[in-house]
Amino acid sequence: MSSQIELDAVLENARRELLDLTTRNRLLSTSRSEARSSRLEVVDELSEEVFRRLVVEKKAMSFLPVAEAEAEDMVKGEDGLLFQPGDQALMDEGLAARHTDDKLQTRLTSDRLQKRLLKLSYDAKTYEEEQGVSILYLALGFLRWYEDPNSKVERFAPLLLLPVSLERQSASSRFKIRYTDDDIATNLSLQARLKLDFDIPLPDVPDVEDLSPSEYFRAVAKAVANQARWEVLPNDIVLWFFSFSKFLMYRDLDPNTWPEDRKLDRHSLIDGLLQTGFRGEPQIFGDDTPIDDVIPPADMIHVLDADSSQAVAVEEARRGRNLVIQGPPGTGKSQTLTNIISAAVKAGRTVLFVAEKMAALEVVRRRLDNIGLGDMCLELHSNKANKRSVLQDLEHTLQLGQPKIENVHQVCAELNACRERLNRHLQIIHTSIGPSGVTPYQAVGEFVRLRAQGTRPPEFKLRDPLRWSRSEYQKKIGLLRDLVEQVVLLGVPNEHPWRGVELDVVLPTDADRIKAKVQTVLGRLNRLAETSGRLAALLRVSAPENALQVSQLAQLAQRLDRAPAMDRRSLGNRVWRDQRQQLDGLLHAGNEYVECRQRLHG
Repeated sequence: MSSQIELDAVLENARRELLDLTTRNRLLSTSRSEARSSRLEVVDELSEEVFRRLVVEKKAMSFLPVAEAEAEDMVKGEDGLLFQPGDQALMDEGLAARHTDDKLQTRLTSDRLQKRLLKLSYDAKTYEEEQGVSILYLALGFLRWYEDPNSKVERFAPLLLLPVSLERQSASSRFKIRYTDDDIATNLSLQARLKLDFDIPLPDVPDVEDLSPSEYFRAVAKAVANQARWEVLPNDIVLWFFSFSKFLMYRDLDPNTWPEDRKLDRHSLIDGLLQTGFRGEPQIFGDDTPIDDVIPPADMIHVLDADSSQAVAVEEARRGRNLVIQGPPGTGKSQTLTNIISAAVKAGRTVLFVAEKMAALEVVRRRLDNIGLGDMCLELHSNKANKRSVLQDLEHTLQLGQPKIENVHQVCAELNACRERLNRHLQIIHTSIGPSGVTPYQAVGEFVRLRAQGTRPPEFKLRDPLRWSRSEYQKKIGLLRDLVEQVVLLGVPNEHPWRGVELDVVLPTDADRIKAKVQTVLGRLNRLAETSGRLAALLRVSAPENALQVSQLAQLAQRLDRAPAMDRRSLGNRVWRDQRQQLDGLLHAGNEYVECRQRLHG
């Protein structure tokens, strides 16, 4: 029992933090000073007629600026607020025409009026886009009140708040004001302040169909009749921003307004939030447990793609678990929320999706629209939160009829079979091949890595590599590394001077004998290099660099030695240059002659 009392006290304190019953609250004290640049005063109009035009007849109204000369008079304090034409015709009801037209009179010149309306329109749209709530109201009638009998500070509190919107066709056209069809609510802040400080019950505003501004103002005047200097100003009209969403939350959090069987202060979430906290719950299954073994396809109501962690979050929500889904942008939070909402609706449950900013609501709504599930949503924010829009949405959804779902069991069976095939494929690519311990997934990944590095596959094939065990593979890798080190140190084997030598053991006596022979061979090689160099210089060719070139040089020298004697002067004859083609033909014929002769002598 004491625990429940403590919870009620904490809840009441939390509710009070939502209240602002100070005069900083615009609903209790609206500034009437002209120094305010965002507020727009409407003058010389009748609240009853404005209400009739906007609410009853559903018509838009424009704003009428004051002439420059009249504005100067008002600054000087001359001739009252506005020029009042004395000979203006009266309507049948005895009302002046200016009170029954579609224009709202103001104290601002045309230029100042346009700037004021532009700022109001921009600020209203910005707030609605960010918060999803419209706070632009046309206040009809004010209560002038004082905080105590000795106070000299006048307070002005609005009595009727008409939710309105500002609209215009183009940047060059005039702004018009239109009633949004939202409910006209009671000034709850004023109602609470009057009850708390003065024990005055402010009358509730009746439904729009039964509302008469004049009658409501008379009811308020009657309620405050015993307060000295207090006065109802029925025709004071102001267009400004008024917000009482926190006070609505204050009323919603009153346990006395909840059904007896579902009391707010007895809800486990409220108890955990305000008193006991939230204890960690065990996971529905372990981190390494395949979710396909736990969640059958019939229960996996995913309308959008979901990875394993998202699928677990959807399943936990489906089982009624409390959870927090968090992550940086782009990690699939709205995707997961869409799947959670769809799964809950499929189970016949109702989902209330609340967000601080309207953009979050719109992201999820668009996702549901894109998959054909938008009709199951009822939007209750911004310009959608009015009776007409709600009724139209309900009518549209009801006319759609019952969704037709055919062959559900067959589809689930096909999904189950498909999932098993995919899981088998997954199991195969992650199963090691033979004793190697290497999986196809690892092999393909290594191949992709090498190809990305520009490494070409070798031109030789390994002998039964799939039969190698992990230890054998490591041993062969070790041998290969040793071979690479030796090649780096000694060079390529087929280019090594000792290639072809098959002697495994060299005795000291053999080493001395080999050393002597090597010294002899080195001496001969040096003499050969010296001699071949002189010969190349005589023949005017490049000096040989290896044994093959030395052999070719020797053959050239032998041919020159066997060549017949010739007159050196004939080498300077022009015939070698001018008749080169004929000489080439002669050489070709000579070669063919030699070949034929060799074949004949066989």
